[in-house]
Amino acid sequence: MRVFGRMLYSLVAVGFFLLAFTYSRDLMLSKYVEEVFGQSLTDTSSELPKYYYFYSSIPDFHNDQPVIEIVAEGYEIYGYEVAKTSFDNNNNLIVHEYIYLLIYSETEDLSVIDYLYLENQTTEATIDINLQRFKTLFLLNAVNEEYGNVYIPKDDVMAGNYDRIYLVSSDDQNIMSTAFTIEESDFVIKDYIESFYDEFTRIPDINDVSDMALNNIYPNQTHVADDYVHIFYIAMGIYFATLIVTTYLVYFKKKKRHSINQKD
Repeated sequence: MRVFGRMLYSLVAVGFFLLAFTYSRDLMLSKYVEEVFGQSLTDTSSELPKYYYFYSSIPDFHNDQPVIEIVAEGYEIYGYEVAKTSFDNNNNLIVHEYIYLLIYSETEDLSVIDYLYLENQTTEATIDINLQRFKTLFLLNAVNEEYGNVYIPKDDVMAGNYDRIYLVSSDDQNIMSTAFTIEESDFVIKDYIESFYDEFTRIPDINDVSDMALNNIYPNQTHVADDYVHIFYIAMGIYFATLIVTTYLVYFKKKKRHSINQKD
């Protein structure tokens, strides 16, 4: 019976550890997103480019000048060029081009929007792009469902020569539509990376930022929640303090009481 009680106590202790760990981590990240990412949406005094925190963390490179910039009917639709690099079996550089697409509104209800689609009004070609909410914020990201990424292959957007964009509800009602244009010349990362590699036989890194900045290109930034890690430490401290006290009460104080009773 004593062995079973110890096993049960250990299981309960592990369960509360997982609960404290998960809850504190989620709370830390939630506050970080709301107070840093969220505040950046409305901070008009910031010197950072618009939507900087959202697209700048995507590997490997980004252009801080949007290739899509639409403000219409209370909605903002922005698309940023991002790129990843890799090498094939012959050690040839490959630059994968994507668009990080987001929808934001200070006045409209984004929860009614289900997806976005693009249309070529001449050929009637269309493409549907699914959307998802960015964590707890009222901001939507386009989603590449095939790979589970929040960036869309550039070729998917460029292939149809689309000239109109729609925001659509779950019951297929057009919530907003407007004309838009996007040109091949808007994309600059691939040419820059390839030219840099041809000259230096390496991919640019953080030490080359001053050169990249001339083309509005930057390496991805890792945003860390260091200012919020105290939430995690406090929660885990409370857990371990509670564990020490309960362990003492359950085992050591009980043994001490039992020893006194034996002497009596």
